[in-house]
Amino acid sequence: MTEPTTPRFVLPGKWGRINLATDESMHRSIRKVLDEATKRRDDLATTRAELRSRFQKAADAAREGGASDFYVAFNLTPKIPLPAWVSVFTPRIEATDFNALGLSELKSFLEVGTRGWAPEEGSVSTLDGDGRIQAVRHSWRRVREVSEGDAEATFEFVEADYWLAAANPNRLALLTFSTALAEYEEEMLGLFDAIVKTIRWPAPTTAEDAQ
Repeated sequence: MTEPTTPRFVLPGKWGRINLATDESMHRSIRKVLDEATKRRDDLATTRAELRSRFQKAADAAREGGASDFYVAFNLTPKIPLPAWVSVFTPRIEATDFNALGLSELKSFLEVGTRGWAPEEGSVSTLDGDGRIQAVRHSWRRVREVSEGDAEATFEFVEADYWLAAANPNRLALLTFSTALAEYEEEMLGLFDAIVKTIRWPAPTTAEDAQ
């Protein structure tokens, strides 16, 4: 039996992980993340409640989309906030011809495929891999309306999909980053690129391999 794996990477600064496995694990991990971020201070009770609602909506959307992992950023350093989050997806492709592709062919597969999988606007670029993992980035801006009670506001976000391919066996993964720091688009994409370049994605193992 093959044990699946997901890409692992290094996140700079302070981030919280929300466990999407079950409703209970989501609620528990959101509460843990918020308690750690606010130190359970009484004067931050209102802020904590607002953040809990936002995190719940974002986590619900990630889970409904099929994400396996979800991370929320708090800051790069204690004095530099970082409003960003990332979802991790590991789609399965059941096709004999896909399994037969080499890593360079997988890269070409990604470069062509991202133009059909992502919004038409934006840009596509290929990241230099380490020879074992290839990555293609599709980034764009998106305007969203955010409601808080009776108030509504419009924000511009930068979003970036990173499609990853690894061979032996052939696998695909998707990391979706989003940030409200649209005015720093170039810097934020540079940060996301740097995170993706730290990825390690071990091949799945079988019961025989583990013996």
